[in-house]
Amino acid sequence: MRDGAFYSVLEQIEDAQSLPDLERAIMGLIDIYGFAHAGYHALRLPNDPRENPVVIHSYPEQWISRYRSQRYFEIDPVVLQAARSILPVDWDRLSVPEGTPQLLFREALDFGIGRKGLTVPIRGARGDLAVFTVVSALPDREWQSLKLAQTRDIQLIGNYVHHRVLALCCDDEEAPIQLSRRERECLQWAAAGATIAGTAERIHVSERAVRGYLDSARHKLSSLTKAQAVARAIALGIVEH
Repeated sequence: MRDGAFYSVLEQIEDAQSLPDLERAIMGLIDIYGFAHAGYHALRLPNDPRENPVVIHSYPEQWISRYRSQRYFEIDPVVLQAARSILPVDWDRLSVPEGTPQLLFREALDFGIGRKGLTVPIRGARGDLAVFTVVSALPDREWQSLKLAQTRDIQLIGNYVHHRVLALCCDDEEAPIQLSRRERECLQWAAAGATIAGTAERIHVSERAVRGYLDSARHKLSSLTKAQAVARAIALGIVEH
């Protein structure tokens, strides 16, 4: 995917002033990347007692009504695995138990949702938990190729959506974050897709030092993963995009 397309999606998310604006940004993501559907689901937000407080999606409303009325979010294998993982959940590798979970997937197929997808878990330091999902209707080989090439983009975009939701819904204001020059450099190269080794070579420090700078930056940015730290740094203007 061209960098211009990726940054176009980030700009749409950053410019969103409401949840409907974010929904339009997600629709743009679908068009740009060629997904069948995409959705953001906040399971918990800071200081928000509501159950599943924010859901932004492109799914048929009839399916969302069915999903909620049957409380499928309580037994959905994708949501359950994402809630206890920090790695993306690849639906192709998901074990679906007999009974209601398999019924859920059969019903999803009836509503045109599809069986190929990738779900990114998103955790925050304030107890927030969300998932970001993309669904594909492409043939297997094309989906495997797209998934391999775009998993990093999907992770960053999902975290970027989450930070925008926090800003819109949770009064996500805090003191200015001060990162060192090396921390910013490491995040900047991470945003560009560089590996630990690649970053170390570019800024002339050891790989251990790069890991240390990234860990320090994650801590300052209240992020649990590198992808989340990069997305937050971009959102705050610390890292250029």
